[in-house]
Amino acid sequence: MFLPRFRWLAAISLCVCTSARCSFGQDDKAPAATNLKATVALQEKIERTLEANLKHRMLSTERNGAWQVIHGAVAYGEQLPLETEGKPVLAIDYLFQGGTIDGWSISVGPALPSTQRPGVIAKVEPGSYIGQGHPDQWLGYFSQIPLDLNRKILVDGQTLSLIDWARQAQWDVPNNSVGEYSWTLIALTNFFPNEPEWKCADGNVWSIDHLAKFEAKQDLAESACGGMHRLMGLAHALRFLQRNDQVLRDGGKAAKQVVENAIKSARSFQNSDGSFSTNYTSRGGNSGDLSVCISVTGHTLEFLAYALEKNELQDPWMEKAVSRLCDMLKATEKIDAECGGTYHAIAGLKLYHSRRYGNQTNSATAQR
Repeated sequence: MFLPRFRWLAAISLCVCTSARCSFGQDDKAPAATNLKATVALQEKIERTLEANLKHRMLSTERNGAWQVIHGAVAYGEQLPLETEGKPVLAIDYLFQGGTIDGWSISVGPALPSTQRPGVIAKVEPGSYIGQGHPDQWLGYFSQIPLDLNRKILVDGQTLSLIDWARQAQWDVPNNSVGEYSWTLIALTNFFPNEPEWKCADGNVWSIDHLAKFEAKQDLAESACGGMHRLMGLAHALRFLQRNDQVLRDGGKAAKQVVENAIKSARSFQNSDGSFSTNYTSRGGNSGDLSVCISVTGHTLEFLAYALEKNELQDPWMEKAVSRLCDMLKATEKIDAECGGTYHAIAGLKLYHSRRYGNQTNSATAQR
């Protein structure tokens, strides 16, 4: 079961994060793990954690809002169950087939010049933990699952497609009133991997490089979740630009610098127990609140699991972080948890598992 609103598990202070201190200056020369037995053990540990949280956590249309459900979908994709009227259904199918839940506010937009089809507009409720709290947040998360662009969506009685929503996001880039393109970058780089630029509602041509240049200038410490969402957007932009440009331009160079610095800082400020700093990439820090540790380490791991090169995922400092996060999630299996941090943690583990082990599941885990 998940708590319907955002709040921490303040009562849980036994925390797997055992010290208020953190250690700095991790050994940069530590060799990559080569022990096959330890590698298999970590793989099984991740798989048990993913399986247990899918089995024991249940979201409900009565208790939870769209914010919680879509965070769950980032972690478990189309497998995510949702209880409605006492019966379990598949959450994404439910939403896309016209299901209702607090915060799920999408509407049909006018026909777009590029497609001559209606777009899909998702209401933004800044700071909300029920509805969409940031521009293109839902779309960015759906692109990470990932979902097919031809996936049908019932909106106000009309059958549209996910691509109509994504084209609307492209068109509306200059209408972003809060100057935040984190999820926009994630969505557009995933859904349109070969479109570095496009024409927008203001009549101008915008580009991934332009958005990356803007995002790279923002203060991470003042951004949502310690800047981890901005970093995720920049990491997506960097991967996109490296694929599409022979030479990185201004935005690509800026994104590369910010991402690389963040990776170094996350490692430098990592706590001795493997968890990441509660101050993210700005300075060291730890907490006696287990839910804070889960949220911070989960958000940071999710970014690192995407931004690092595949061979770097087996480095000891990363394995230690993954193992500690599994332990923390194990400690909260039977406790109501805050959805955002928990599901970002699970999404980070899933992404790490996917990039390191591919689609292969350890046979011993699968038989349990």
